[in-house]
Amino acid sequence: MSQIEAAKSDQVREGALYTASVGGKPVALTRVGGTVQAFVNKCPHLGMALTRGKVEGGAVTCPFHGSKFDICSGRNLDWVKSFLGLPLPVWAQGALAMGKKPAGLKTLPASEKDGAVFIEIS
Repeated sequence: MSQIEAAKSDQVREGALYTASVGGKPVALTRVGGTVQAFVNKCPHLGMALTRGKVEGGAVTCPFHGSKFDICSGRNLDWVKSFLGLPLPVWAQGALAMGKKPAGLKTLPASEKDGAVFIEIS
């Protein structure tokens, strides 16, 4: 594994997503409780970017289908609950999930040193 600089420390803010390409992977960074967190910037439902997702309470919500993920662990908290922000009835949630089972985000080890944020890529 190698550490690659992904951002300057002041670019990564609590409650906001900073995106970068690190080692050819789309990565999103944010802070949770002041600590830098990183994950592959793809929703596991259909692979769409989480860039415009809502970040709140240590979780990110996919702006397209409402799936919600714990940023620190990657754990899935909610699976396909809406379409472009509009809540879906339960029967439609299953249809929009298209048979895909709930899955978590791929988190990446992140660290800070000398005013820079580094991501470990394997």
